[in-house]
Amino acid sequence: MSINKYIYIPIIFFMSNVNFSLSSQLLSHKATYSLNIQNIKDNGFLEGGQGQTFFEIAESCSGWNIKEDYVIVYELPNKKIANSFSSYSTFENYLGTKHSFELNEKSQFSGNKSYQGFIEKNEKAMSGSIINDSIKKITFKKDILFPIEHLLKLIKAAENGEKLFTKKVFFGNEDEEFIKIVSAFIGQIRNSKSKDIEYLKGKKIWPIKVAFYKEKSQQEKPEYEIYLEIDKSGVVHSYKVDYGNFEIKALLKKIEVLPKAKCK
Repeated sequence: MSINKYIYIPIIFFMSNVNFSLSSQLLSHKATYSLNIQNIKDNGFLEGGQGQTFFEIAESCSGWNIKEDYVIVYELPNKKIANSFSSYSTFENYLGTKHSFELNEKSQFSGNKSYQGFIEKNEKAMSGSIINDSIKKITFKKDILFPIEHLLKLIKAAENGEKLFTKKVFFGNEDEEFIKIVSAFIGQIRNSKSKDIEYLKGKKIWPIKVAFYKEKSQQEKPEYEIYLEIDKSGVVHSYKVDYGNFEIKALLKKIEVLPKAKCK
């Protein structure tokens, strides 16, 4: 089990191509979130847990560099614990045609995992490779969005007053199920309730529930859901990941705005 699934809201998202002017609406920033495991159902393998995640999104001259590190301690029966650490980084260009990614995870809970890859999109399809002990070729249809491309379209849908936004999205942090059907249910825009962080004061946010489904699944129940509060600059003020048998609640504890890239 990995909590890396929520990485692009961190988390977790106009026209088919995303140009520089549209991408520049996102805020380059570093954010620290506290994590707490809650609402545990009677599953017998988990009693609690806490941790932190450190998220960074930085605008470069050609696209977005994103990195997220998390540390979490799972509390198990008989006073045992399991530590997990993960580092996931990506690059996505402004045109929404190139995406690269690298995952390194060490977990006493779910095992170790390490790989990297890249994928490109053209007029007919999208294809690339996954590299670990070997090189694996991957190919998908062209009607699939990359995460930042999806995030921009989601924010645009919220600004236009849309209530439901469903797309197929490529996620490189799951090496078996790269494509997810992502359905976002967008609530009414309102003021952020946070009063502890200066940046958040007075900001308008959308409460959004995002459901993730396997691409070829016929089940009505999603694999997991994320409830988030996000502003028009792409900053997630808080979020909760619901896995069904337990939840992870994340609260923004610190944010640092990064300078814009100086490009010719």
